[in-house]
Amino acid sequence: MKRLLAILMSAVVLLTLLCACSVQKQEEAGSSLSAESTAQTDEKSLSVVCSIFPQYDFCREIMGKDANIELLLKSKVDMHNYKPSAEDILKIKNCDLFIDIGGESDEWAKDIVASADNSRLSVLSLIDLVEAKEEETLEGMEEEDHEHDEDEEDEEHESEKDEHVWTSLKNAQIIVRAISERLCALDAQNSAEYKKNADSYIEKLAALEKQYAETVSTAKRKTLVFADRFPFRYLADDYSLECFAAFSGCSAETQASFETVAFLAEKVKDKNLPYVLVIDGSDGSVAQTVASQSGAKIMALDSCQSVSEEEINEGKSYLSIMQENLEVLKEVLN
Repeated sequence: MKRLLAILMSAVVLLTLLCACSVQKQEEAGSSLSAESTAQTDEKSLSVVCSIFPQYDFCREIMGKDANIELLLKSKVDMHNYKPSAEDILKIKNCDLFIDIGGESDEWAKDIVASADNSRLSVLSLIDLVEAKEEETLEGMEEEDHEHDEDEEDEEHESEKDEHVWTSLKNAQIIVRAISERLCALDAQNSAEYKKNADSYIEKLAALEKQYAETVSTAKRKTLVFADRFPFRYLADDYSLECFAAFSGCSAETQASFETVAFLAEKVKDKNLPYVLVIDGSDGSVAQTVASQSGAKIMALDSCQSVSEEEINEGKSYLSIMQENLEVLKEVLN
């Protein structure tokens, strides 16, 4: 009897051990499956890196505010002076889609993209998506001093494009469509949502563009004087606005000559303009001199190229900036 009881107890212990091992293996398998599933989810989470604010905000409108989108320039540094950090370089090399301007301001991006060991990496450049125009020198504008030989100057001139393509709401619509199409190609699972969001956003851009056209068509004046840089060529060309400026859109100059200041002040008086314009981030020194000589007041237009993280968190967007710019134009042109 004792022997039988001992055999039964041994059998119970063995069965318990076998069950415990089975449960542990199931838990390990489940844990492994969960980790694999998480890894697959992470892999499917499309990562996008944008050099400046306009395309970053376009992506947020298409993908949603919680999408995996990184903005590199978010500290109010002018885009022409931005230098990527080591962390920024890693973000670019490891992302699925990198969207830059494609001009001289982010020439640094070419080497980073070329050296990236990432077969998934896709690149979009804004100036390749629309009809990019040559950077122009307006009448009376300061000319930058380039120390090149004649051949180098010709080559550089041919390649210098006006980078500020997003200042045109017409261009913005084309850019949003192109970004949406690339996102759909990279992430077919969410393509329907991307297309729906892009369509809705483009309707808003088109509605605002219509307001711009109506504002200019009924305005008393058709001339803008920028006592500053001139990143608004595309916007001005959309509505056939006459413009004068101290510096080109990508100029590194901040001090205007006596001749340039005098020229702009004379234009303000000749055209009977009540305002002279500056752009975001300007110290306003040239504008103050022009204003003092012409009697004009100073107003600002925002080029959208440098928006801080704090401003983004407070709700600043491409649309809100362009709406504010419209209100400025209503005042300046009437």
